[in-house]
Amino acid sequence: MSEPHAPIGRARRHLLLTSMAALLVAGCGSRSILGAVSDPDVLDASMEADAPETGADVARTDLGRSDVPDASLPDASLPDASLPDVPDVPDVPTALDVPTALDVPTALDVPDVSLPDVRDVALVDTPTDTPDAPDAPMLDAGPMGPGTLGSAARFTILAGSTVSNTGLTTITGEVGVSPGLALVGIPAGTVVHAGDPVAALAQADTTVAYNRLAGLPCGTTLTGRDLGGMTLSPGVYCFTSSAQLTGTLVLDGGGQPNPLFIFQVGSTLVTSNVSAVLLTNGARSCGVYWQTGSSATVGIGSNFSGNIIALGSVTLTTGVTLQGRALARTGGVTMDTNSVSNAACPDPALP
Repeated sequence: MSEPHAPIGRARRHLLLTSMAALLVAGCGSRSILGAVSDPDVLDASMEADAPETGADVARTDLGRSDVPDASLPDASLPDASLPDVPDVPDVPTALDVPTALDVPTALDVPDVSLPDVRDVALVDTPTDTPDAPDAPMLDAGPMGPGTLGSAARFTILAGSTVSNTGLTTITGEVGVSPGLALVGIPAGTVVHAGDPVAALAQADTTVAYNRLAGLPCGTTLTGRDLGGMTLSPGVYCFTSSAQLTGTLVLDGGGQPNPLFIFQVGSTLVTSNVSAVLLTNGARSCGVYWQTGSSATVGIGSNFSGNIIALGSVTLTTGVTLQGRALARTGGVTMDTNSVSNAACPDPALP
């Protein structure tokens, strides 16, 4: 009864050995052990020693032989796997240097820098120099423009208290009074300003001009001398008290472009009848100033040139021709059949 089961026992031992061989190959990775166990000659020898060949056993043995090599193939390929190359993956973080691309925020600083520049353009808010507009009143100087007399240059006659005229007087230019209001006998068609802002501003400019003229350093002192018969070049001439003109005074411009003749009179200026002031070599009436500390009186039939600026009053007697202006700061201006015209030249500025 035991013999029929002998082949079965041998087959079991053969399968056990084959399984052990497969386990050893998988665990140790040794090809020699696997080769020794799976070698067909060895297996045949062991099988022949155990039992005679039968058709069933041969078939089983062949099956065993073919299975063992197949089991070893996947184990042999496992060590060849390129798994050790996997450590190269840590290089990927270096590619993660993308944060350097995050430097873009620094580019975003550019708009921040430019913003203050835009505000600075508005800070050029420096075109608000319009506060200089207060100087505009000085531009209201009529056809003569701003100069020594400022806005007073537009007036031919200007008084502080009153302006009165007798006879047929001709006036070229404007007539004004301030702070007084009285205008008497003014020729028809004459532009007048009585106590208005224009006359008030002109009086203020007259005061400034008067003080500037009086404050200039004296060039030549003529106190006690009569101006008649003299020929004078541009300059500043002063009288500590009164000044007298009898006859003719010649003012020689010497060919200068804007010659200035300034007479500082401490008290009164009086000219005799039929006296004259003649202008030669470029001298012009708009460049002649008579600053008087009290009053000025021009004698009958005289031909006078220049701008009379009196602290008190100005009197133009009968038949006087005046090329220039008669400006009285506090008193009045009196006329009698006169011809008065402000010179057709710009009001020059003092040096």
